[in-house]
Amino acid sequence: MNLAKRVFNSLENYLLAFFMAAIVVIVFLQVVFRQLGQSLSWSEELARYLLVWITLIGASQGVKRASHVGVEAFALLLPPKARKAVDIVASALCLLFWALIEYHSLSILRLQIANNQLSPAMRVPIWMAYAALPTGAALMIVRYFQGITRLALNKDAVDLEG
Repeated sequence: MNLAKRVFNSLENYLLAFFMAAIVVIVFLQVVFRQLGQSLSWSEELARYLLVWITLIGASQGVKRASHVGVEAFALLLPPKARKAVDIVASALCLLFWALIEYHSLSILRLQIANNQLSPAMRVPIWMAYAALPTGAALMIVRYFQGITRLALNKDAVDLEG
């Protein structure tokens, strides 16, 4: 596996681990400071934004590993070639859905950048939080495309690491 592929496959994992660790530290510090009679005004906002990022990057991981919940009762009744066709169509529809989300979320992101709005507590550009949606959508588009390609090439669709 080449370096770019390894970095791309690992980047999501590292981001998820870093964001999760950051949330744990932030929430722990908030608890400690509250016990001392203080409060960190920015902690809840940052934890919330990180959770949004974790959700969308984690959804991409779910696509990559084919671990999202699905209704397979109908597909399992079909012969293998028809099941493969249903899987390709379902993945293509998901890819289309996320492409629409990507298109519209980029429009919203451009608007947020133009408005230069700041977050209430941290006073950072709000577009940094809004960027989670187009980033997550782009990752899911890539992962669905990979899955469709693997299905079309008769490769195992589960765990797109290789």
